[in-house]
Parts: sequence; C-alpha cells; structure tokens
Amino acid sequence: MVYGCILGSIGHFIYFGILVGLIIPGYMAYLVAKLFTDEPKYIFQLGASYCYELFFFLTPKIVLKRDLKDELPTNAIYISTHQSILDFPALSTFIRKYLFFANVNLGSVPLIAYIADLAGVTYISGKGIDQISEIYDNMEKQLEDGKNIIFFPEGTRHEDCKLKPFKRGAFRLAFKTNKPVVPIVIEGAYKLLPKKAFCFRTTKRTIIHVKMLDPLYPKDFANDKEMMLYAQKIMQEEKERLCDIS
Repeated sequence: MVYGCILGSIGHFIYFGILVGLIIPGYMAYLVAKLFTDEPKYIFQLGASYCYELFFFLTPKIVLKRDLKDELPTNAIYISTHQSILDFPALSTFIRKYLFFANVNLGSVPLIAYIADLAGVTYISGKGIDQISEIYDNMEKQLEDGKNIIFFPEGTRHEDCKLKPFKRGAFRLAFKTNKPVVPIVIEGAYKLLPKKAFCFRTTKRTIIHVKMLDPLYPKDFANDKEMMLYAQKIMQEEKERLCDIS
C-alpha cells in the first residue's frame, strides 16, 4: 500500500506537474496563434496532447496500448467507456480538435475553469437547463465546423467489467447533426487509479487498453435509442474481451 501511494504520488506529480508546466508556454502559444488563426485553442490542445504522451511515457507502471483505426474519423462524436481520470489524457493523445463533454464542475476555481476551456473541456454539473441547452447548441456548431465531440455516455466512472447504462445525449446529437458515433473501449485504468483514489491500487505493471470500434451511422438505425442500445451492446462485448486478456 505504501509503495502504491508512492507510485500514485509520483504519477499525480508528473501529471499535474506537466499540466502546470504547460500553462505559461501553452498560453503564450495560444496568444500568438490568435493573431494568425481563428482556432487558437486547438494549438493549446495540441500542446496538451504532447504533454499527455509524455505523462504516459514517464509514469511508472503504466503502459498505454492503443488499437486505433488506420485513418481516424474526423468530424465525429467519440464515445468512450469511463473508468478513471486517466481516460481523458488517454483519449486526448490521438483525438484532435475536440470539445470534451464532462459531468463535472470546474467552475468553482476560475483559473482551472479557464484552462479547462482552453483544453476543450465543457462541463454540465451545477448548470441550469438554459445553460445546458447552450452547451448542446455549441456542440452542434462544433460539429458543423468540422470538429469532434467526446462523450462518456455512462455519465460516471465504473469499475470491473460491467458498463453502467448509457445516457442518450451523444446519440440524440448524432441524429440531430447526422454525424457518426465512434465507440472506444478503455480497459485497465481502474485497476491502477480508480474513482476517488489517490494511491495506485496496484504496484504491478498495468496495461491500459484503448480499443476503437467501427463508426456507427444514424442512417443505419431507426432512432437514437436503438443506436444507443447497440453501441452499449458492442462496447460491453469488447469490454469483456479485453477483461479476459488483461
């Protein structure tokens, strides 16, 4: 347990140290990019993605094993299983130009909220119906502009090999915008750093699997609920397969 806490402390120190180290140069790059592009925050996101890659490279006991498509879908709605705070940096290493939809409240600390906005994270916890409606309008605009949206359709983190029931937001958005949904299954992160944990749960070398499935298209389903249930079915099957080999 003590060794796990030491490893966990090192992991957190590296993670937050890299992010804090990113703020000043990342913000400077953002300000410069504002002079030459209409999308300066994506310069900040790109820098963050390199920092996340560095985090997984430097952090002891974590092996990030990605099984992605040869050609990554663009202008799509990515949905992922959710186990750990490690999921967001894992996804951000390869998805570009995104808006990340999270059920957390980052607004209580203005600096963190500002950095989260630059990194493409939008949150709904503690917000009213009108504000949530504005967020969905913004997501539609993001998709119309050729960007990506990332959802955790479970709405919270799970443990073990059983997914929690999906929520319909991502699938309603897919039908409204006629954009594909790209399922991603993450397995292994909770074994290392589960919900509400600071210490690593294990001191063993842990593989975090990131498996991308084939895109789903609204035209192939009668409605968003049918699409949601099918997505949960295939993601649960892949989840169980990865659990068996982990």
